[in-house]
Amino acid sequence: MVKTGRIILFAILALCICGLAHAADTTFTAGVDKNTVALDDTVQYTLKVAGQSGNVPKPELPKFTNLRIVSQGQSSNFSFVNGQMSSSVSFVYALQPEKTGPAHIGPASINIGGKTYTTEAIPVTVTKAEGKKAQPQQGMRPMFPPGFGDDEFFNSRLPRTRQPQPVKDPVKSEMKASQTTVYVNQQILLTFTFYRRPEVFRVAYSHPDIKGFWVINLPEDKNDREATLNGIRYKAHDLKSILFPTTAGNFDIGSATLNVQTDPYSAAQPVKTDSLKIKVLPLPKDGKPENFSGAVGDFQMDVSLRQDKIERGQPVQLTAKIWGKGNIQTISEPVNTLPKEFKKLSATGKEDLIKDNSGLSGSKSFDIVLIPLKEGTFTLPPFEFSFFDPVKKQYRILKSRELTLTIKPSSAPLPESMSGETPKKQVGFTIPWDKIGAAALKTATSIFFWLPVGIIIALLIIFSVYRKYRARFAADPAKMRQKQALKIAGKKLKTATRLLKKNDLKEFLTEIFNATAKYLGDKYGFSAAGITTDGLRDILNSKGLALEAQQQLENFISECDMLRFTPSKLSREKAVELSKVAENLIITIEKLS
Repeated sequence: MVKTGRIILFAILALCICGLAHAADTTFTAGVDKNTVALDDTVQYTLKVAGQSGNVPKPELPKFTNLRIVSQGQSSNFSFVNGQMSSSVSFVYALQPEKTGPAHIGPASINIGGKTYTTEAIPVTVTKAEGKKAQPQQGMRPMFPPGFGDDEFFNSRLPRTRQPQPVKDPVKSEMKASQTTVYVNQQILLTFTFYRRPEVFRVAYSHPDIKGFWVINLPEDKNDREATLNGIRYKAHDLKSILFPTTAGNFDIGSATLNVQTDPYSAAQPVKTDSLKIKVLPLPKDGKPENFSGAVGDFQMDVSLRQDKIERGQPVQLTAKIWGKGNIQTISEPVNTLPKEFKKLSATGKEDLIKDNSGLSGSKSFDIVLIPLKEGTFTLPPFEFSFFDPVKKQYRILKSRELTLTIKPSSAPLPESMSGETPKKQVGFTIPWDKIGAAALKTATSIFFWLPVGIIIALLIIFSVYRKYRARFAADPAKMRQKQALKIAGKKLKTATRLLKKNDLKEFLTEIFNATAKYLGDKYGFSAAGITTDGLRDILNSKGLALEAQQQLENFISECDMLRFTPSKLSREKAVELSKVAENLIITIEKLS
C-alpha cells in the first residue's frame, strides 16, 4: 500500500513539473518594425505568442495614443530543428498616425490556460509626411474568414535554413455560382475554391464585393481535398456561401483575392478570380396568390392537433410545420378561415435552420392557440401556404388536411368578451318617417355633413395607398427590414434613455447593445441574434463599410461585452458616453450606406 502511494505521489509531482515546464515555454511579446514613422506612412505592430499552437485566443489590445488600426492579420509558423518542433502565432496590426508628435502603444495582454501574459509599452515618434500614401503591410488584409487562421491551412513545413526554389503555378483559384439567372429571393450557392501546392508559405484571403444579396456563410470543411489541374497535383479548399438576391436587376459579384507568399523571403502577390454576373428576375405577377408573402424554394407543410377532444373554453393548440429548401426566414404563418365557433388567441414561430454544402434548408413551426366557444363536433378547414417554385417557374399553394375536433360541454361559463352573444332587448316604438326625411334633407345640404364625409374619403384613399405600400414591401422582407432599420433603432434608443433616467443601468446596457445590433442586422440583411464580433466584422467588411466605422463599432461592442459579461461596474457617466457613441455610430453608418 505504501509503495502504491509513493508511485501515485511521484506521478502527480511529474505532471506538475511538466505543466510548469510547458507554462514556462510560453512567451508573449510585442514589437514594431520602426519606432519613428512619417505621418503618411504606417507602423507594423506585432503581438507574438510562442510555444503555443492550434486555437490561441485573441489578445486584449492595448490603448493606442495618436495611432489607429487600419488593417490586421494573423499567421502561424512551425519549424523543426533536430526533430524538435517549435511553433508561434502572430497577430499583426497596421497602425496609421493621426498627427505629428509623440505616440504611444500601451501594454497588451492575453490569457492562456488561466494565466495572463502582459507586454511592455512601446513609444513611437511621428514625423511630418514624406509625400507617400500609407499602405497596409504586405500579406495583410482587414479581416479573415472563419477557419482561414488554421495553422495547417496557412503554412507549409519549409525549412528556414535554405532559400526555396521558385514554384510553378503555386496557387490557383476559381469562384462559381450554382446558377447565374435566378428569381428574387431564390437561393444561389457561391463556391470559392483555392488550389495550392505544398510549397506555398502563406495565403491571405479577401472576400469578394457582394451587393444586392443577403449573404449566409456555410460551415467550413477543415480538411483539404486532392485535385489535379493540367497534370499538377494540388490541395484544394472550398469556401461556400448562400446568396439570396433582394431585388431584381443585373449584378456583378466582384473578384475574390488571394495574397500569396511562396516563401518567407518574397513579397505577397495577389491572385484574383474572375468576377461573376448574376441576372435576377422579378417574381411573375400572373398567378400570384393573395396570401403570397415572398417565400421562394421548395417546401412541404403539415398541420396537426395536440388533442382532438377538449372542453369548451379550454385552449386548443395546433402546430403548423413548413419545411424544405430555401430561405426559411421568409416563411410566414399559413392562413386559415376559422369557423365562427372558434377564437384565435396567438401564434408563435420557431425556426430550425440546416446549413450544409448543398445550401440552406430547414423548417419553421407555428404554434397556434384557439379557444372553442361552443360544444359539438367541428371540422377545421385546411390551412394554406403559398410559395414560388423557381424550378417549375410557377406559384404553388400547399393545403393541409382537414382536422376534426370535438368540443365537450363545460360547467364554467365563457368570459363575456368570448361568448359571442349580444343580449337582445325588445322595444316597441313608432318610426316618425316625416321627421326623418326632413332631417335627412337638411343634413345632405349642410357643409357639416360633407366636411366629415370628405375627411373619411381622404382617409380611405390614404389607407388604400398604405396597404399597397405595405404589400409591396411584404414581398421583399429584406428591403422592408432595411427601410425600417433607422426607425426601429430610434425607438430602442429612446427606451434606453428612459432606463438611464431611472438609473436602471443593467437594463440600459442590454437595450443600447440590442439597438445597435438590431440596426446592423436590419440594415445589412443578417440575423443579429447570437452574432459574434468576428462574424460581424466579416459581414460589415463584405458590405464595404469603412474601416474607421468598423473600428468604432468593434470598440463599442468590446466595451459592452466587457460590462455585460465581466464583473466590471457600469457608472452613470460611462452609460451616458455609451449612449452617445451608439447614436453617433448609427448616424454614421446610415450616412455611409
